[in-house]
Amino acid sequence: MKILLPGIVLVAISWFVAWTHTPIIGEHYFFPLWLGYILTINGLNSWFFGDSLLKRMGWSFVLLFVLSAPMWWIFEYLNTIVHNWYYIFPHPISNLEYFIRASISFSTVIPAVLSTGLMFQHIFKKFSFQFRPIKISHPALLFTMLLGVLCIHLVIFFPKEAFPLVWIAPVLFIEPILYFKSKLSVLRFIERGEWLVPISFVTGTLFAGFWWELWNFYSMPKWIYTVPYVDFWHIFEMPVLGYGGYLPFGLILYSFTVLIYTLLKMRSNYFVL
Repeated sequence: MKILLPGIVLVAISWFVAWTHTPIIGEHYFFPLWLGYILTINGLNSWFFGDSLLKRMGWSFVLLFVLSAPMWWIFEYLNTIVHNWYYIFPHPISNLEYFIRASISFSTVIPAVLSTGLMFQHIFKKFSFQFRPIKISHPALLFTMLLGVLCIHLVIFFPKEAFPLVWIAPVLFIEPILYFKSKLSVLRFIERGEWLVPISFVTGTLFAGFWWELWNFYSMPKWIYTVPYVDFWHIFEMPVLGYGGYLPFGLILYSFTVLIYTLLKMRSNYFVL
């Protein structure tokens, strides 16, 4: 309860000021709202399961915020190619102010998703998700990495047609590298027939994505989607098929974070049971 109640209160207050467009503070809702979400998810995990990512990591949890902003800026760069979303502000702001405010907001993505992914591991662990092992060969890993590179090139040369590959290419490129560096790679779990981790992070990211889209809907600033071919049946601002992008996105965030921790020779098993 130490962080659960403050998290819920922070969410409630931030949600209120965001949707009522409270002058001055209303447009700075994003970070406190998602900090409240992060505290709430960790509080729920701790309350129900006696475990949470924040509890495991302590002050090193802050590093997730540091990694998150540059990670999301990569997707912002890719969006300059595919133009699938744009932001609306209540008034003009300078490029410097935009960079600072955006970076602060982007810093919440990884801690929110990884905290939720660990919670869903606890929820799903009774199902085990143990399936037949799949042998992954080295040629298959090389092919996967080359496929990731090809996907990026397709996005560059055919952005309107290949835009979904923005959410697939990174994990195709990262995972083969992580496979050789860590037993915690998604491919290693799949090779052992252990699907709990990938299923939990896919589900957790979709869960977090629902709240991203809900809270964005009546807020200002906000983002708007311009997705070719599938711009129909919206749930909030997002076309219903667009939610499919959250599924590989969860794996990207998990793999990216574990890879960075592994390369820095830091403990990387915080994120799995």
